[in-house]
Amino acid sequence: MITLVVQLLIAFPKLGRLFLDIKREYVKELVNRRQSEHSDIINDWMRDAKGEQDSNLPPKTEQPRL
Repeated sequence: MITLVVQLLIAFPKLGRLFLDIKREYVKELVNRRQSEHSDIINDWMRDAKGEQDSNLPPKTEQPRL
């Protein structure tokens, strides 16, 4: 099976280049999509309408007594 694929790629080098171009474009699109999704998540988090402030205290610690 592998020898057949190798023989086809040797006989038709443009086919191999086409496969590499398709893979390259797929990876570019995947990277762009992931970056866009992560950017949207960060933007939503930054623009959270709750307005809660971080108290800079680790979770499950006692609140300071004044």
